[in-house]
Order: sequence, then C-alpha cells, then structure tokens
Amino acid sequence: MHILWSVRASARHCASYKFTANVPLHRRYYKPWGATIGLELHVQLAAAQKLFSAASAKWDDPPNTNVDFIDAGLPGSMPRLNPECVSLAARAILCLKGQVQPMSSFDRKHYFYSDQPLGYQITQQRHPIGRGGFIELGQTDGLDYTKRVRIHQLQLEQDTAKSVHGAYPGYILTDLNRAGVALVEIVSEPDMETATEAVHFVRKMQTLLRHTGVSSCNMEDGSLRCDVNVSVYRGNEGRLSGTRCELKNLNSLRTIRGAIEAEVSRQIELISAGHCMKQETRGFDAHSGKTVLSRSKETAPDYRYMPEPDIPAVHLSEDWIEHIRSSLPELPEATLSRVTRQYGLLSEDVTTMLGEPGCISFFEHAARGRDPKRVAAWITSEIFGQLSYRAQRLSESTLTVQQFSGLLDALASNAVTSAQAKLLLIEFMDGDKRTADELIQAHGWEVMNDLGRLQDLATQLLDKHPKEAAEYKAGHKRRLNFFVAKIMATTKGQARPQDVSRVLKESLDGKQ
Repeated sequence: MHILWSVRASARHCASYKFTANVPLHRRYYKPWGATIGLELHVQLAAAQKLFSAASAKWDDPPNTNVDFIDAGLPGSMPRLNPECVSLAARAILCLKGQVQPMSSFDRKHYFYSDQPLGYQITQQRHPIGRGGFIELGQTDGLDYTKRVRIHQLQLEQDTAKSVHGAYPGYILTDLNRAGVALVEIVSEPDMETATEAVHFVRKMQTLLRHTGVSSCNMEDGSLRCDVNVSVYRGNEGRLSGTRCELKNLNSLRTIRGAIEAEVSRQIELISAGHCMKQETRGFDAHSGKTVLSRSKETAPDYRYMPEPDIPAVHLSEDWIEHIRSSLPELPEATLSRVTRQYGLLSEDVTTMLGEPGCISFFEHAARGRDPKRVAAWITSEIFGQLSYRAQRLSESTLTVQQFSGLLDALASNAVTSAQAKLLLIEFMDGDKRTADELIQAHGWEVMNDLGRLQDLATQLLDKHPKEAAEYKAGHKRRLNFFVAKIMATTKGQARPQDVSRVLKESLDGKQ
C-alpha cells in the first residue's frame, strides 16, 4: 500500500548516513524541521487455517508440512476464501472504530521472488474490507498531549513463504508453511511526527488486537511486522511536501524508534547539504545506527495490479456486520477506565496487564475476596518476571488462577513467607499441578513465629561478625541487609523478613 506524499526526483542520493539525532534538530540547523510519518502494519490473523486453503496456519511446524496446492502455486489450483479470516478482519477494523465495507474484492499484485510461489500476491488494493478509524494516543500512553492517528484502510492479503539463509552455503531454502497465511495490512494516515508517537501507536495496536483476539501480534516471531514511511520538511513548508522513503521489515519497537530517528536525521542532513531527496526503499542496520539503501522505490503500476478472477467479490450484510460488532469484548480503553476505578489500581499497572492477553480476566478472578493491589503487584512483578524469563505468554503458562489464589491466601494467612510463596509460584509455572496447600505440606514449610528463637540467632550472628556490627553502629545502616540475609539462609526462608529485620535492629541498636 502507499500513502500519498509528493515525489521529487534527483539523480543524487546517499546510500547511508550515520544517526546523529541525539542532538536536537533545531540546534543543528538554522530553520526548524518537521517529520511526517506513516506506518504499514502486517498482522498475522489468529485463524486456524490459511486465507485461501484448508492447510493449517501453524507456520512454525516442521518445514513444508502445512502446504496445500494453492500455497505451492501448482497449476490448476484454486483459492477458496476462509470465512474465519473475513470475520477477524472485520473485528480488527471495528475495534479501530472504522467501517466494514459492504463490498470488498481481491486483486493480484504481480512480482517475482522465491518466497512467492504464485508469482503474485492476492491482496485488496482497490476495494479493501475496512476503511477509516483511528487510534487515540495520550497520557496513558506516556505522552503529555493527545494525538489522533487515523487509519487509511485495512486489507486482507496473503503472507509469503519463509526464506531460510545460511543453512547451506550458496543456497536459499524456502519453507512454504507461511505461504498463504492470512494477514491484514493496516495502513495509517501520515499523522505521526516523532518516533515516540510511532512506537506508542504500534504498542497500542498490539494491545487492541490481542485484547480482541485478532492476532497474537508478537513482533519476535513475525506475527506483527512494520514498514515505516518517513519524510521531512522545513517549518515553512507543508507537512506532505517532503519526499518519502520507506523503511522495510522493522521487527521490534526499539528498531522502529532507531530507524525513524536515523532516517529523519539522514534526510535533514542530505537536504541541508543541497541535495534533493529520492524516493527509496531502505533498511535499518541496528548495529551501526544507520539506514541503508535497498532499492529505488517501486511505484504501484510496477506491480501490474489486476482484479483477482478466481475469487468473487465479498458482500457483507448489515446484520452480519452488527453481529461481529456485538461480539467484540470490552475494548482496552473502557477496560482501563473500569478496572482502575473499580479496584483502585494505578493506570500504569492496568495498562501493563492489558498488554498481556487474558491477564485482566486472570486478575479479576484472583482478586475476588482478596486485596486487588496485592494481586496486581504479584502479577506485574512476579508472574510477569517468570513469563519473561521463560519467554512465555500467560495463556501458555501452566499456572492456574486457582493455584495463584491459593498462593495469595497462604501468604495472607502467614502460612508461608514471601520467599516461600515465590518458590511456590516457580513450581506452579514449572508445571506442578498440586494446590498451594498440597505443596506447602509436601515441603513441610511453616512460618517461624518464635521471636525468642530469632533473638538467639541474632545474638549468635552479631557475636560471630563483630566487624559488620561495628560498621552498622558507625552509620553504615545497609549492613543490616547482610545480617538479614544470613538469618534468612539459616532459617531456610521460614522466618518473615520483617520479623528478622525488627529483631536485628533491636539487638544492634540496643547492644553497646
């Protein structure tokens, strides 16, 4: 897809420029500059089968195991539209507050590459399934102002095969599992002006599409890929007066930010040196912090678009569209407002939980009859920490809400210490199916409530480490942590840290 910017030709261009955007633009150049940024997001739909075949959409299965005739481009094979993909695309545009088009159709986009067996991609150039809509950015997204980024259109299309480089020297291998997997391409209007706005836009899009079950939107595995269109203009020119360059295949939020900042800097330096911009497709080298020339930008006629003759137009009734609209869950902004108000949580914590599919429901089940702030704190720190360590999603974890609730109850009743509760969580997430009570009994854990025993341990410890005790008395209060750690190790975590700290303070402050 394309977003309209004016094009100015020049025979002179620069293949790469080093990123120097850490220096404010208005300090490096006499006239103020502005940037115009638009995004194209390629989102893999959470459909069980591919867009035009009955093959499984599990593209990460063993290579070339999920391939139908049409996916391999075999002569005589015919595409058959998957209704589930149409429903998911409709959900996507409706959750963006856009309009599902009553009539949409498919086109062939012709180009030859080894990852495209048909020799063309089936897409929706002329009549996409969705138009309009917007994403609103504001304070909850980390901005100190509001910004509405409009959606130009949303279209269904096929994904390409996966090219595998380096497995055999001199050869590029092709895995057709991904060929034909359903995508929606979401094209924004060029409403963004900074890399920060672009990053927040992508992050909010991830939350929205995950929350509504449209896609997993994991940039790490390629289910969300981003292309960025960037141009710059002087302060006395129009926002769309610059010549845009497209930055392809950006696969992380950090890469998106770095690529935009580097390209804005490159374009300003080039124009300030007296050169004219040339419309190009570029990549981003994260190691050098530069954008690098890939090829001169192809224009739409080069693809020789033509109507897809083997797939009839898709006609959607108002009743069908309303059925999809009514099936949408509560949208993230409404959930954020309700959960923040209902449970008295910080909006930052709710926003963090919203970014993990299914987490809000998990939280609300666990918070029944319990302190919601403690529940949220455990989810956003301990559970999310374990998920990050294991490279898992909550939906992939073996932890159940019943196990987590039992852990919280045991902690609240002083049946376990905080350290023991964290060990319980690890065992649950390692796959142990037992309840919290069963694990506590199996370990023989109990909380040490004998303060007299703690006092004896503290006395023995201070006598054994007189140097550290003297340092504490001399004003090095952090030495207390040394003694706390020693006693916690001695009691194997069965003493409560707050009890240990109190007994040690009394002994240290009272012992002359």
